[in-house]
Amino acid sequence: MTLDRITRLLALAVLWLGTATSVLPAADPDAQVHVLLTRVDDGDAKRAALEANPTAHFDTHQDNAYALFQERTIPLAGGQATDLRPRITIDPTERFQTMLGLGAALTDASAFVLLDLKAKNPALYDYTMERLFSPTKGAGLSVLRLPMGSSDYVSGNTYFTYCDTESRDLAAFSITRDEQYVIPVLKDALKLNPELRLIGSPWSPPAWMKTNGVLTGTTEAAKAAGTHCKLKTDCFDVYAAYFVKFVQAYKAAGIEVYGLTPQNEPQFDMAAYPCLRMDEDDQTRLVKELGPRLAAAGLSTRIFVHDHNWSLHPNDRKPVGGDTKLLPIDSVTKMLADPVAGKYIAGSAWHCYFGGVNEMREAYETIHKRFPDKQILTTEASAWGKNRGAWWGDVEWAMSHNFLGATQHWSEASLEWNLALDHKFGPTLRADSEGVGLVTIVTDGYQDAKFEREFYAMGQMSRAARPGAVRIGTAISGSGPEQALDVSAFSLPDGKQSLAVFNRNPAAVAFQVRSGDHSFSYEIPGRSIATFVW
Repeated sequence: MTLDRITRLLALAVLWLGTATSVLPAADPDAQVHVLLTRVDDGDAKRAALEANPTAHFDTHQDNAYALFQERTIPLAGGQATDLRPRITIDPTERFQTMLGLGAALTDASAFVLLDLKAKNPALYDYTMERLFSPTKGAGLSVLRLPMGSSDYVSGNTYFTYCDTESRDLAAFSITRDEQYVIPVLKDALKLNPELRLIGSPWSPPAWMKTNGVLTGTTEAAKAAGTHCKLKTDCFDVYAAYFVKFVQAYKAAGIEVYGLTPQNEPQFDMAAYPCLRMDEDDQTRLVKELGPRLAAAGLSTRIFVHDHNWSLHPNDRKPVGGDTKLLPIDSVTKMLADPVAGKYIAGSAWHCYFGGVNEMREAYETIHKRFPDKQILTTEASAWGKNRGAWWGDVEWAMSHNFLGATQHWSEASLEWNLALDHKFGPTLRADSEGVGLVTIVTDGYQDAKFEREFYAMGQMSRAARPGAVRIGTAISGSGPEQALDVSAFSLPDGKQSLAVFNRNPAAVAFQVRSGDHSFSYEIPGRSIATFVW
């Protein structure tokens, strides 16, 4: 062991010994609070240390010397608190949404890279999957989004759907491609976390069902001239049957599909990868076909509309070829309010690519107020960049816009984009890709599975917001540094409680947590996320 690592471990030990302070004597000496801590700046220290050592790898020991997803326990006290420090008070009687949890998209590219790792380095694959999906030893990711056919991240050199050969009876329908990569990885994930929920989303119908006759999008000039990228008017029934066959095929493979969205990013129809313009009338019409078919087949799979941004992107504001796009809140309201389709729609899905925290809050709070019985899901946000800077900016953005912030405003799920990618931002047919997965597999040698900064932030929230957990009330007293603490608490299905605390301060903040007759005190390091379960 090097002197640098010994010094680092000693510093980490001092950090942990100092975090649990002023805890009252526990009424039950065996009562414990399980603590999970990520100190964001340690990510930069880890990256610098490993990149400076040409023989080092992002392997199964990559976090040993750092406060990244570090676990320990502290005592849980009974009786009245005695110190005067700022307090986080938890109110389990104030109840909000029930959580599905956190996760990412298992794209064809992600599955390909992970399965390749399994073949080349099975020990590192097992470690990677455990870190991603184990509820006790890892992040316990509990929601995966499945592109139905090709997205823009795909292995190989062509895009595909489940029925590329025209057949109105769908006789040519097949999920053979998914059986190669996606389903084997899914089954491994389900072994680690049987609570995993799956949401299917198409990027495009088969080309023969589309007005432009190809999987990719149209152009502004072509659209202005009348070539739209839409579902043919005589294909709504067969496309609804296509969805049902997808759910049934996965069910036959032993995998349940929890939810579906009619179309990924339905307001974006000019991409050079698979896409489709599906306005509110078309989504509503498809739901009216799909809902009864799912019910007739005895399937409980839910339908979520929109699956796009909080605000209308500037590129989508210009009417082209007579296509005027509604603002997202108006779009979702129109679909949920439809007297027929609304009965089959479980809720709405949202992406983080345009609009800030204020737009997210407005969208979610408005839709929840108008339709309190409908679910809200945050289904996509992507890390991006070949030369990303310090961890803090990306983690703060992800927590504020998605993992924590969305949860505080009725979102039941928070998802990133690709679960895993290789070190070349793929595989993908996109020439401009700078996409980063939750984990990066270095395919030159398969000795590295680098967990990215978003993984740690997501993992902290995932361990707090387990499937079936109900978000409950919190209040923070004081007006000092504790005001930069951002918190969310949950009542867990097993009767325990959890609390996620995000410290935006560069310095440590000491606080006390009070819930009913129990309390504990803690000092969270600067720019850190801590998760507590008791």
